[in-house]
Amino acid sequence: LILMDIQMPVLDGYQTTKELRKKNYKGPIIALTAHAMKEERSRCLMAGCNDHLSKPVQKALLFQKILEFTSSPNLN
Repeated sequence: LILMDIQMPVLDGYQTTKELRKKNYKGPIIALTAHAMKEERSRCLMAGCNDHLSKPVQKALLFQKILEFTSSPNLN
């Protein structure tokens, strides 16, 4: 499981996610971003993220998502 910060210097989270997917990373990626708009979620999913959480991240929701993605029998 990767918690991907979207706003990073040099290579942002969108491009980093795309590179990971090109290199055949199949694990879950959850985008973390200060942008909470619906369009931002779509952009993260289009880049290859499995989900999107906006900052400040609610601890209970983060733990729920981690459990959801790490409990899946389809993880490779």
